[in-house]
Amino acid sequence: MISTLRARSSLAAGALCVLLGAPPVAAQDQPSEFQTWRLPGWTFTPGVIFGGLFDSNVAIAFPSADSRATASDKLLVAQPFGQLEFFSPRTMFSSGYQGGVRRYMELDDLDGVDHRAYFTLRHLVNRRVTLFANDNFLRVPTTDQLELNGVPFRRTGSRYNAFNGGLEARLSRSVDFTTRYDMTWVDFVRPETLLTGGIENGVRSSLARRFSGRSSLGAEYGIRFANLEGETRNLVFQEAGAVYRYMTGPLTTFEAAFGIAHLDDRTRGITRNGPYARLDLTHRADRATVGAEYERSFIPSLSLGGTNESQELRGFVQMPLARSRFYVQESAAWRRTNPLVVDAELPLDSFWVNSVAGYAIRRWLRLEGNYWFTRQDARGTAGQITRHVVGVQVVVSEPMRIR
Repeated sequence: MISTLRARSSLAAGALCVLLGAPPVAAQDQPSEFQTWRLPGWTFTPGVIFGGLFDSNVAIAFPSADSRATASDKLLVAQPFGQLEFFSPRTMFSSGYQGGVRRYMELDDLDGVDHRAYFTLRHLVNRRVTLFANDNFLRVPTTDQLELNGVPFRRTGSRYNAFNGGLEARLSRSVDFTTRYDMTWVDFVRPETLLTGGIENGVRSSLARRFSGRSSLGAEYGIRFANLEGETRNLVFQEAGAVYRYMTGPLTTFEAAFGIAHLDDRTRGITRNGPYARLDLTHRADRATVGAEYERSFIPSLSLGGTNESQELRGFVQMPLARSRFYVQESAAWRRTNPLVVDAELPLDSFWVNSVAGYAIRRWLRLEGNYWFTRQDARGTAGQITRHVVGVQVVVSEPMRIR
């Protein structure tokens, strides 16, 4: 039912993962909604998830004025999936699809089918150049499953696609260059909704000098173009600043970027200048990967067609399935949206939590308990929307080598 893009969870999280927008750089090249076994050569992994859930706010609505309660229901989910992977010393490729069938016990008008798919490719061209590309597609029934800037929580069908690609190059013994292209597209299925959708394209490049095997300092520049409200609004965002990277060890990385952001809303004639900041810490241990990220900048809203200043904080813990019978996947994110034009956007505080605890009964059979929580506060206006989803599910999957 619910899946994650920018929060680092496994396909085993299935029905309860949240699409969390952009993860730390270190996790971005490996999509989070499908668990990989990382076997050499070609591998195909078919599987299916069966689960039962309780949803405390099926309408994604504010509590009623009388009872202060929201409509709830139980539901069953079935999610067939398949994943194709290839691993070699120079190439990592993975692609997968997962469908989802929702069957509510009482509110059968909410029954439906979800779709999500992804691919990721990372290829070492030579000792100095690495190419990468990633794409994620998601179609879900509610907007609280999209961790996107300025999106009000609604029971509105949503389609989302995010693509990025680029290269990492070592220009000399001490100089590194990276460049990356990003494209994000959002569309809302119901035509009567006030949410507009849109598309954003951008390029970010950095040039850094390594002072040692652990640290580097450089400069970065990024530009993004956003077309909103059926291409009737055009926005340009630019950022320029310094970026610092440090490795405290072979498995721990820290990145910090600071600079000036410039916004040009060409339709409304609005320009803004302000600081932007990005902090990222990732640690990979033998049995778990832990990460945290903070970011502040000007960002377009792909839902209401406005522009705002955004702050976001996120963290995650991911335990690989292949390392232990018992595993835990945790992710959390908080985002504050401050509109630059108050009449065009809502000031929002949004919060997402996703928890999965599982046990591998057999290599091909897992039992999981899930909890998913979302909350959005439209500050100073309508109040809070809160949703709890809790359940259990059985995951059946087995990787098969292709020879």
